[in-house]
Amino acid sequence: MSVEGKGTPVSERDIYHIPAERVLLRTADVYQTEAEDDVTSYSDKLLAIVADFKNSGEPEGANVQAMVGKSKRGEVACRLFARINAETGVIEAAGFKARGCLAMTACASAACLLIEGKGVEEALAVSLDDIRECVGGVPSGKVNALHFAACAIRALVGDFLLRDGAGLAQLDEAVPCDEGSVSCIMAEHCSLRQSRLEVRLEEEAQANERAQAAALADACDLVRERTACGRLTSRADWNALVPAHLMPDEFEALLMDLLEPVSAEAASSVAAVAAPAPASAFANRGVGVPKLFGADEGAAPAAMPETKRALPREEAREDEEELRVPEGYELREVDGELALVQMDAHPTPVVPTPDAHGIRELRGKACMYLYDSAQMKPAFAHWAFLAAEDDPLAAFAACVREDSRVYPRPMPAASLENAPFSWTVEQIEAAWEQASALDEHADLCRIQASNGDVYFYSSEFLTEDHARSLAEWESVDRHLNV
Repeated sequence: MSVEGKGTPVSERDIYHIPAERVLLRTADVYQTEAEDDVTSYSDKLLAIVADFKNSGEPEGANVQAMVGKSKRGEVACRLFARINAETGVIEAAGFKARGCLAMTACASAACLLIEGKGVEEALAVSLDDIRECVGGVPSGKVNALHFAACAIRALVGDFLLRDGAGLAQLDEAVPCDEGSVSCIMAEHCSLRQSRLEVRLEEEAQANERAQAAALADACDLVRERTACGRLTSRADWNALVPAHLMPDEFEALLMDLLEPVSAEAASSVAAVAAPAPASAFANRGVGVPKLFGADEGAAPAAMPETKRALPREEAREDEEELRVPEGYELREVDGELALVQMDAHPTPVVPTPDAHGIRELRGKACMYLYDSAQMKPAFAHWAFLAAEDDPLAAFAACVREDSRVYPRPMPAASLENAPFSWTVEQIEAAWEQASALDEHADLCRIQASNGDVYFYSSEFLTEDHARSLAEWESVDRHLNV
């Protein structure tokens, strides 16, 4: 069969007649899968395009491609290729590969004809009706071919924009996608839909990474702020910082990974939980830090001083009239001089770098605690840990034995009234009564100086006479000699 006046006869192309009034295309670029198509239902214009298309396959230098199609009741697919000038955005050449029926072949070829030589914005303006007019219409049962060809043009432009570095927002603005449209519903496979999903997932992953880094940086800052107020930091304190895409356990694991490089260096600090800490800067004042020297337990973290990097030659401009920066521009240093530079419409978000240097970990029975070793000594961190564990008996016994072993001396009961414990006299007495009733704490003893001050000591490290003499010196004799 041939179409009169429409170029190369069909008989000279790779087309088989089964039977004589039907055609079946099988070439490298075009594959007709619907052998029962009735040629008489197609327009002369459409058959002429099928008989004489010269834009099949990938054009030389093709740098973008797209595919739209479906697989139900026989595969139908439209693949477009193009060579687009990256500087001008002009589609210099376009080609296609098609699989399905004659209508799909004609619509794919027509799509290439309609966009070749046009800019990408003009190509996006090519509509389904333009393709229908170009092929002289299609049978009612083949209208999907029009949709696929029109969508393939949009997918081709989308592929160009993505290869040119466009983000999801730019892509959505240039090539909006309505997933509820007829064309989108009809297409089971759409390269633009898949690319859009991949970009969305990638951008979400990048946003999650930035949120995660920012949360870790905030957690490190929180640890330092609380340390400055004499407090340890636990999960309950940083839970509000956990990004939406993470579970608290996952965030805690990431925070621990951040601390891993310094964990070996901090081994002695971690060991302070199991063993009494060495003497601290306030060793001569007993356990805890008197309010004169430390922050109140309920005090808010001290405000962090704001720092601002001075712009080059800023001081020289102090007496000059204030510069007014036009909207969309910013002042930057260029070759040592201040210059107005146009701001990027889509600036790359800055990913903060968490700084865990100096942050140490103390593991408790149910949770872990963090503190900044640059602001808190191991001795106080050990006391704060005992207070945070909320086990008055264990804290009481550990502090009494620590003072008796390390210094050695009896521990003034009043020292537990200091931070980080801040116990009342009643709480201290309750802890002593609980300890004195247990055999495992039989080494803990209670004495009083002549002025009534109460002390506790461990008989494993101090004799009673030695403990009494030290208590008397601390409460009475020392003051008489000042």
